[in-house]
Amino acid sequence: MSLLDRYVGRIALGAFLAALLFFLFLAVLMHLLNNVGKFAASAEQEGLGGSGLVLGLLGFYARMVPVLITTVTPFAMVTAAMFTVARLQHANEVVPMLFVGRSIRRVLLPVLLLGVAAGVGMAACWEWVVPNVGSDIASTQARLKQGSDEQKALVHEREENGERQYFYAWKFLPRTRTMERVGLLVQGDLAADCQLLSADRAHWDEQRRDWRLVGGRCSRPGGGGNLAPTIDYAPREWLERPDLTPELLMQQSRDSIEPELLGYSELWQMLDVRPNRPDIRLALHRHITHPLSCLLLLLLTLPLAVYYERGTRVERLLGAIALCAGYLLLDLICQSLGQRVAADGTTMLHPVVAAWTPTIVFGSLGAVLFGGMRT
Repeated sequence: MSLLDRYVGRIALGAFLAALLFFLFLAVLMHLLNNVGKFAASAEQEGLGGSGLVLGLLGFYARMVPVLITTVTPFAMVTAAMFTVARLQHANEVVPMLFVGRSIRRVLLPVLLLGVAAGVGMAACWEWVVPNVGSDIASTQARLKQGSDEQKALVHEREENGERQYFYAWKFLPRTRTMERVGLLVQGDLAADCQLLSADRAHWDEQRRDWRLVGGRCSRPGGGGNLAPTIDYAPREWLERPDLTPELLMQQSRDSIEPELLGYSELWQMLDVRPNRPDIRLALHRHITHPLSCLLLLLLTLPLAVYYERGTRVERLLGAIALCAGYLLLDLICQSLGQRVAADGTTMLHPVVAAWTPTIVFGSLGAVLFGGMRT
């Protein structure tokens, strides 16, 4: 990196950090204004008071910062690039750089490298930071809005020694370590080996390391011969699944967390278990295409940011804003079609196609615009 590269890079980095802070503040402010009524109502139900509500909101939005970074970084990068070019041209520094034999693409190389670094940072944040705060965000949001951090519809599957076990809990309360409407289906090779365990409630016993059942009962097929099978009921006091700890259930509750709050490895695992969920497949591919948008939007807007004629600044700025808005609109439309399920059980648009269509369309346009830019 030469002296000029470091000079342009410092301007772009400073503009990027300022734009990122501005977009983060704007996103937090909009989210707070839209939900302040619900937050206040839930705080009143829990008896938190004003200070407790403020501390809860501070912790909640501090955990939301990594999630917001993965959302607003591309637009902060575009804003920083436009500001960098405008500052260089306002100070009449672009023409001397061109005069010494440097093309405009070479002048803008530090900006493009910063866009690549921003995309890599987004991917790293999605893999190692967002998953660590995703469950806390979901539980805190549920507690602030509904007065409870309960997790619903927990499912856990296990296969061991030819025996398959399917566990289900309608509700799990992490604070009291209590489950409601518990079911455990055990399937073997023979019909007589099958049994269904159900209970109204289950409490975690730390000493025994197992769940104590309330209203527990075990049913299995009975009878023999050619007679119709009967159902045999027996009371049950313990779940006898010490592996289903409250910590494991909290981890398993990620099935109810929005896929956007999960990392690459977690999405791959969930896709193996839930291959028929289009939102998981769409989120996995968007985790790849969204970081690419940092570089893609730069290829679109930088050719419009550089101008040599008088009286074209406003038109080019409006054109850059229109391209970014078009990319965002197409991305939102594709997301909606990729998650909407038709009557026959299929999505309106395949999730892979929905995730990659904006990148391919606007990426091709950006490559053409950047390649045809006056040097």
